[in-house]
Amino acid sequence: MAMPAEIAPTSVRVQLNSAEKELQLRYPATVRLDQVQQDALANVSLMTTSDMAGQPLYWIGSSLWKADHRAKQAIALQQQTLDKQIRALADHWRHSRPAAGETLNELAQHLASPLPGERIFLSLDKDRVRIVPENNPALNGAFVLRLTTRPNTVKVTGALKLPTGNTADISLPWQERQDAAGYLKQVQMLSVANRDYVWVIQPDGKAEQHSIAYWNRQHKDIAPGATLYLAFTDLPESAKSLNAQIIHLLSQRPF
Repeated sequence: MAMPAEIAPTSVRVQLNSAEKELQLRYPATVRLDQVQQDALANVSLMTTSDMAGQPLYWIGSSLWKADHRAKQAIALQQQTLDKQIRALADHWRHSRPAAGETLNELAQHLASPLPGERIFLSLDKDRVRIVPENNPALNGAFVLRLTTRPNTVKVTGALKLPTGNTADISLPWQERQDAAGYLKQVQMLSVANRDYVWVIQPDGKAEQHSIAYWNRQHKDIAPGATLYLAFTDLPESAKSLNAQIIHLLSQRPF
């Protein structure tokens, strides 16, 4: 006989940074996020390597995913659908825009790599989780919680010329008060790149549109671990929703 949903067991895989080590937390019933965080923090030393010793956790870069079978199937289907669209566009541009085609194929491979499930977008700052009820949901089922330490880079991906090698993005040193236009001066945009705006996926998964042209440039802060996505322009009718789908999947990924 199936157990009622409200008392179904809950499991949380807790990972730290690269997920080389992880901790499995199990609960006999529904559990609040603040309790999971307390238990994870009490055991985080079990996952800490020597190079992480003394580094504080970076809550804005931490992530929580619903990781049951249904969530995994849903995100995998989104990935498969987008993979077909990206590769179809790459083939469409194979002769007319070969550099864009190569970039798209690398991007397709990157976005097709497995995800834990569907990301739950909320602030994981432990104080906000403790104080704000909306940030302290009841967890029921299977989840993955990724804790991180603060990185010192940002990534740029999308409609840009990539360096030689299997990579879908370019990693740049994070600089305090550097805006999107400043970072983009360090990469080579493709002819099909949007030169007026760039999407910034902050480490918490929030996607923001930043102005980068001389006529509309406005400063907005970019957090360490963010991803800058240069959207593709001049898309055929069959690929009009491509940028939105790519942004959605980028926001699902840990930095």
